[in-house]
Amino acid sequence: MSNNNIKYIFNISFSLLFFLFFFIFVDILFSNFIYKKELKIRYDCFSYKNYSFNDNEYNDYELLKNCVATEKQRTVVPYTVYTDINGYRYSGKERFLDRKNLVFLGDSFTYGYGVKFEHSFPGIIQSKVKNYEVYNLAVPGYGIQKYAYRLKEFFKNKKASKIFLTLDMTDINDAAFRWIKIPNSESPVLKSKHINKDITNWKNFKNSNFKGTKLLVFYLRNSIRYIKLKLKPSNMGDKDTALRSDIANFTYTKLKDNSRLDKNNLNKSISIINEHFKEISNLANKNNAELYLIICPWPETLIYGQEVFNWENFSNKLCEDHNCKKVINLFSDFNEVKQKNKNWKHLIYIDDDIHLKKFGANLVANKVIEEIVN
Repeated sequence: MSNNNIKYIFNISFSLLFFLFFFIFVDILFSNFIYKKELKIRYDCFSYKNYSFNDNEYNDYELLKNCVATEKQRTVVPYTVYTDINGYRYSGKERFLDRKNLVFLGDSFTYGYGVKFEHSFPGIIQSKVKNYEVYNLAVPGYGIQKYAYRLKEFFKNKKASKIFLTLDMTDINDAAFRWIKIPNSESPVLKSKHINKDITNWKNFKNSNFKGTKLLVFYLRNSIRYIKLKLKPSNMGDKDTALRSDIANFTYTKLKDNSRLDKNNLNKSISIINEHFKEISNLANKNNAELYLIICPWPETLIYGQEVFNWENFSNKLCEDHNCKKVINLFSDFNEVKQKNKNWKHLIYIDDDIHLKKFGANLVANKVIEEIVN
């Protein structure tokens, strides 16, 4: 290697090192003298609490109060989540406390996972029905045991004129296998410990002194993800993993004795759902609120049907048995879109997912609004 090449490599290396140290120095100055406030970059608003009982570990979680986070999902553009002073997802705008309240219960489907709040069906309803205030009590991963607890806590300080509970196929699995009660927690819990990462001195130093780098990486990563997803064609066809699942296939596949969701566990789940739906109905009645049940099909339900377990019949009986006002059934509405549009799944659902896009959320919102205004 010639002396000129060695000199050139040395100059490049020196320039890179100089730029790196200069960037670090500027970032430290920026972090300590310009951007003095705590850097709050969050990718979710979850807050966890651990419990121990009979030598077993459990955890519970909820949404942080007054939280702002940028959530991301594999096939959608990152979006901002806001929570209010109660830890409920909302628009981020000022609430009107003199209005009547609408309460929405459910899991990620009602929460609006994968979309901005204004594109979720509670958010669309909030924007269209001006004389009501929407309280979205839904949290991803919750089950009917948590819906009942969440509503009971809500009624300690607030009132509601109408309650809308969304029940879907995940609630069968959640009731049978996920949420349980233990004596030292009022709220249902999960049987596992949530591992909190220890904050080391080095992490504290990084958090205090590299705010500029973190902000740069945060916005750069979200911008790249935005561009990538905008340029990527929709993932349609048989490769879509949302078209079959172990969660919802009990509606069209006979249960096997050696499977996790066998007949005994299905019956157990149905019993738990009945028990807690009755509790929710009693809470609604006690607080002079009307209770509605919302049901929507998954993509696979529209394709493979529900000959083994009819979700519509189950929901109708659940509502009838426990005196709910009405079942708001979206099965025929979604099926009509399927019959008229070749790209029906792309219209209704997030790509490779079962959660709703704005189009699908609008279908739900408009049907709920009919019940609110009539």
